[in-house]
Amino acid sequence: MTEIPAEVFEAVARDALRDLATAPDSRALEALAGCDVLIPAVSGIRYTRGRGEYVRLVLPVIEGLNDAPKVMVFTSEERMLKAFPQVPCYRPVTLRQLAQHWPTDEVVLSIDAGHEDSLTLSAHEARWFLARCLV
Repeated sequence: MTEIPAEVFEAVARDALRDLATAPDSRALEALAGCDVLIPAVSGIRYTRGRGEYVRLVLPVIEGLNDAPKVMVFTSEERMLKAFPQVPCYRPVTLRQLAQHWPTDEVVLSIDAGHEDSLTLSAHEARWFLARCLV
């Protein structure tokens, strides 16, 4: 099986986010659901790769003063580093993995925070969107 280059996922995700910024679009949501995202490691959390051992997925939930707690994911390393320039590492995951580990119904999902094409889904929308990824 041929591995799909990360650049292809990044381009598809960027196009989907651009389309979703103008109007709700089920095709764009489905395209986005099929993409990998990057979860930044925060607070000294480190991820290991390629050892064949069970690796625990830790979702960084960021709480603001007046905002709902959110999980921030990114469609490219470039966009992640613009938002978090000091992040030591990250973990690529599929949205299916993210759906299986979603913390609670109160946590929102923010994709590409700080970028003009960013998308923030409420807790309800995030659960709905991620549930579609499980199909």
